[in-house]
Amino acid sequence: MKTIKLEKLLMWLFLLVTLVLIGWYNLTKPSILILHSYDKDYSWVRDINTGLNRVLKNKYLYQVRWYYMDTKRHPDVKYKTSAGISARDLINQTRPDVVIAMDDDAQKYVAQYFANDPKIKIVFGGVNKEASEYGYDKAKNVTGIMERLPLTALSETLQSARSLQQLKHPVRIAYLGDASETVYGDANQIKQFDWSPHQLTEVRNVKTWEEWQTSISELSAKVDVILLTNYRGLQRSANDPTLVSAKEVVSWTEKNSRVPVIGGNGFFTEDGGMLAIGTSPFEQGEVAARRALQIVMQKTDVKTLPIVASQEFIVTMSGSRMKARGFFLPKVYEAAAHAGDQYFE
Repeated sequence: MKTIKLEKLLMWLFLLVTLVLIGWYNLTKPSILILHSYDKDYSWVRDINTGLNRVLKNKYLYQVRWYYMDTKRHPDVKYKTSAGISARDLINQTRPDVVIAMDDDAQKYVAQYFANDPKIKIVFGGVNKEASEYGYDKAKNVTGIMERLPLTALSETLQSARSLQQLKHPVRIAYLGDASETVYGDANQIKQFDWSPHQLTEVRNVKTWEEWQTSISELSAKVDVILLTNYRGLQRSANDPTLVSAKEVVSWTEKNSRVPVIGGNGFFTEDGGMLAIGTSPFEQGEVAARRALQIVMQKTDVKTLPIVASQEFIVTMSGSRMKARGFFLPKVYEAAAHAGDQYFE
């Protein structure tokens, strides 16, 4: 009888010790907070998460938590400020080892407040503006990957288009975007790029749907191609802050533009556009995740991890819309779209 009681006691003691060890292990595992500016259903975020998860495969070695600020669907400053305070409170309460902060709103309203915090490391991605705008150029605890439009690839695409090759003058380009902070960053990149032998004629950022429609009509009457990056921040009118859906914007734009419209983000085709040569969201996620693991698992000093710019891009296209526009490219573009499962009929 005593032997049986002893065996039970030892069994319970073993279970207790095991539970304590498991609890201690989970509490002491490195922690990573993935902070997104936008919502998880946004295709850009979805694809960044695909990239993150390709790298963060061994989650038993570290804790991963996700937080979505949802500022794309709620672009007013009051909401963003509140979302930023909530995210900063979460960071202060949980004190993750690394914060992976994605896109500019996460930097402006959250991550920059922790620059040079010795207890938290920041890895950013999806940043359209300059790192110096958030004080990251002087911070000792920050690294990451800039989001840079693949403008060289876009320029080469214009040179490769059969219909544009037939023009008797340089290809005239206009850029149109909404008035969100991220898109202003896109506009600055486009202004600073050397488009020769093409000619950049105008860059516009507009706030309302009416301004967008007017701009498409005006610009398409005097240029050969229109470039877009984002359009999710368009208000229905000056008096109605309701956002116009991305699919409505792209559908109307495709129907009413007199010239081909090309996106600088892959989701443009998913929204109903003809062609996009876009920054790779997968690369943004993969690079950020690798940096985070270098910091928490390999104990790499953040100061030895330089800030880098995006190098990869994706091709997305709709075959039927390309044909309708008479916009034909070398077959390698179609092959690239198929390879990335981004070819739409």
